[in-house]
Amino acid sequence: VQRALPHLDNGTVAIDPASVDPKTQVVLSSKPPETIPETARLFDWPGEYETKDIPINGFSAFTKPKKEDGTSEGERTVIFRFSVDGITICHLGELGHTLSNEQIERIGNIDALMIKIGEGSNLDKKKALEIIESIEPRIVIPMGSADMTSALSTMGIQAPVAEPKLTIKSASSLQTDDMKYVLLEATS
Repeated sequence: VQRALPHLDNGTVAIDPASVDPKTQVVLSSKPPETIPETARLFDWPGEYETKDIPINGFSAFTKPKKEDGTSEGERTVIFRFSVDGITICHLGELGHTLSNEQIERIGNIDALMIKIGEGSNLDKKKALEIIESIEPRIVIPMGSADMTSALSTMGIQAPVAEPKLTIKSASSLQTDDMKYVLLEATS
């Protein structure tokens, strides 16, 4: 599933793509990508960088919770926070643990949160809800489960109808009083 974001001069930003359109200019990858076009810039490590006027912050996280001694059995993953046209997006990658106060602070205010839940996710429903509530985004875009309606239902959330794409005209056009869940149709 390719999650495409805003078009940049006939190009695209892709996050954790299974395949990449040749016009893709920026790839954010929280796990090793299979292949990317030679013309795309790949970001798959923690740090602060900017490309195509997009400020990007990558934060280290793990696919499993830390043990009592502070170590983790999980693999590293990267949480990405970036802004496009004044809209701030956070993609939690393959996160498998709740976030520390420091991580929440570094993520900051988010307009749209992309979080993997349900079957195939590293998070159980309790941890996923805790993360969503701690970040308090305006929009939650759940990812990962083939049956997202059931996954959201087990979390006590009524799933909206899946949409082919999400268009956000501006950050000021987003509702501020309630969190909105948006399901996107899977693309290949």
